Amino acid sequence: MKKIATVFLAISLLATTPVFAAEQESNPIQHEEGMIQQGEGFWWKELTVDEIMAQKGMKSALESFYDKFPRTKAYKIKGSKVKRIEKGKEINEITLSLISNEKESFGLTFDIKTEKITEYTQVVSNISESELPETVQASLDKVYSLSPEVKNLKLYDSAMYLPVIKGEEQLKTYSLWFNESGKREEGKTNDKEFIIIFDETGKVRSFFFEKLSLVNFEGNTKEEKAQDLLKRLYGEEVNEYKIKKVSDNSTKNHFNGSVAFMPISSEKEPILVEFNSKDEIIRFFIISRDFLEDAGLLQ
Repeated sequence: MKKIATVFLAISLLATTPVFAAEQESNPIQHEEGMIQQGEGFWWKELTVDEIMAQKGMKSALESFYDKFPRTKAYKIKGSKVKRIEKGKEINEITLSLISNEKESFGLTFDIKTEKITEYTQVVSNISESELPETVQASLDKVYSLSPEVKNLKLYDSAMYLPVIKGEEQLKTYSLWFNESGKREEGKTNDKEFIIIFDETGKVRSFFFEKLSLVNFEGNTKEEKAQDLLKRLYGEEVNEYKIKKVSDNSTKNHFNGSVAFMPISSEKEPILVEFNSKDEIIRFFIISRDFLEDAGLLQ
């Protein structure tokens, strides 16, 4: 089953004893045997089941989780120890996956310091289009209207994500994968593919077209095309976003130009629209301000 990263993505795909805590200070996690750096400020190490269960507080935390979801006690456990730097703060966690042989799995985040599961995400895979909420189906029809080719693609994978953070349910998101064959074909590079994520209200969170392009937008410039796309997807909500930056050459970020939108309200997140070398839209996604700043798209 494919998984999106947050972006949780992303979507979140997931106190020691005094002696261990002291060791941790003098021997940071990135220096532990087998710890692998993956990107700036992020280290991880895959754990065995025995190593997971030996972590102080883990058994108690999992028992509390099993009380909420008794069926998950029979699920297979996988996990990794993670250290990441977030806003200058060091965060140490164990990310867990509870996997069944059916459609469902869970991703959990265990905080090593507090010995608590701080968040989890329920994942339900293989959702048919007919099972999607009406709000999502309506938005999917809008996207179909953007390119005749898109309508002809077939759904080959899907998932629903329900994050729970500090006991509070977040909006469900739905990820859908389409291609020409309607089948997962690993390693195939000549197939047209379309990936899209909605939240349960029907709002498009992101999409990406592989070997496809969106055409027939009003206007000729990147700004005009991106503005028209936002209007078609968000309707009158387009007025709550302003263009912040237009880039004609962003090869360091693996695309050939972009338009960054900043929301008027601090409660909303920025949007980035990306283009290929022909100035055709290939990707759209809601993104963090930090990402735009790191990409040099806020100057």
